[in-house]
Amino acid sequence: MAYGIMVFLAAEGASQFEISISKSAAFVAALLFGLQGGLLADSRPKRQILLIGFALLGVVCFITPFLLGTSIGDLLFAIFVSSAINQVVSPGFKSIVAIVSTPVELATTSALVNIIGSIGSSIGSTFIAPVLIKRSGIDAVLVVSGVLYLLSAIRIYRLPAAEAFGKHETIGKLRDLDWKPRALSLRYNGNWIMANRPVASMMLVAVLSAALLQSVTALIPLFVRDVLDVDPTNSVYVFILSGVGFFVGAAISPMLIKKFGERHVAIWSLVVMAVSFALFSAIDLVDKPLATISPLRLANIFLDAGLSDAVLAVGLLALPANLGSTMCLQAVQVYINRTVPENQQGGVFGLQQVQENAFNLVAILTLGGIATIIGPQRIFLIAPIIVGVLGLALVTYSFRHTTGKVPHLSQSIDFLIEGTRPEEVHDVSSRESEAESTGDTSGDAPSERPS
Repeated sequence: MAYGIMVFLAAEGASQFEISISKSAAFVAALLFGLQGGLLADSRPKRQILLIGFALLGVVCFITPFLLGTSIGDLLFAIFVSSAINQVVSPGFKSIVAIVSTPVELATTSALVNIIGSIGSSIGSTFIAPVLIKRSGIDAVLVVSGVLYLLSAIRIYRLPAAEAFGKHETIGKLRDLDWKPRALSLRYNGNWIMANRPVASMMLVAVLSAALLQSVTALIPLFVRDVLDVDPTNSVYVFILSGVGFFVGAAISPMLIKKFGERHVAIWSLVVMAVSFALFSAIDLVDKPLATISPLRLANIFLDAGLSDAVLAVGLLALPANLGSTMCLQAVQVYINRTVPENQQGGVFGLQQVQENAFNLVAILTLGGIATIIGPQRIFLIAPIIVGVLGLALVTYSFRHTTGKVPHLSQSIDFLIEGTRPEEVHDVSSRESEAESTGDTSGDAPSERPS
């Protein structure tokens, strides 16, 4: 749905900034409701949350083309409302992995979920959305999305009615939830990050990975149109290998996590992503050697697709980029499932979504604005740098706010990459966290260096 709307706008001649605005609409809703959605997912049975959430997402997809329309404003509304609902669905779906799995099965269960999700994501964004837009228009994309959401609601009904294999405490009744957007506070995030350094540092790695992927995704349609000189609706040929990257990343993650640990897998996966995306900016230099080994050459041989060397090279680069993204996010999810109590995971995943979407929003609008000035090709060289600087800035703020000292650059980098012993996680809904969000940390300030 989201990628289909971006392809639709690119095909209609929209500018990069207009495409970035459409992409950022989802992140505004996520910023407003991310933490509360996670807490709500913890407060109710997961089957109930997911069933209602998927049904509502299907309803949004149907009412948009039939009752509202498909103008830019209507599409932005659909993206915003769908994102708001997903703030409950996503953390509920992630935390249910820990409920239906034993500790030994966590990595494998997470991998299976991500493999199937990767297949669906890649088919939807690289094949179904472009083909439907080219043949039937954006209405067909919304209708098909609605049908898939309703099928998901039906399937989710088969999950255990109670909280899986044993009830656990919830954080309180719906009316008792704190709906104030505390997670939007830099002070709140800074205190929580420094109080929960092992988990928070892993969350920040996932945040950087998601921000890099989402900001680059927003740049892709115009890159395909203006740099590769390909119709955006034909992007199925350009990024079909990205689906292979998703699939392979999800499949090999459990083995790599078992051998090297979640933290090392997450960090090196982020490095692979950054290098792959940076090479997009040098496509004129690497197109011929990469095109020679690109599996997409088969499309030219058997389908007479007529893909240029640049298209073949970019398609090949999409594979390691999406492989790295999948492995990084999966490693972080397994780490949280393994170290955070089950009845707090929804809140932690919700807080992660708020941080991700804050970074996504800033990165997408910043890179979209810069791309409008310097063009859709050179922007890929600085995209990983800008996203990395945003992450280091948050770490620096957290150190400075809690210790009163500005850390060295090496300390901020060490915070993200060094492995530390897991400690008790502060509940994001607790009174202690609320006190921290106001800056009341007297007598409990963490040390300057990570423990």
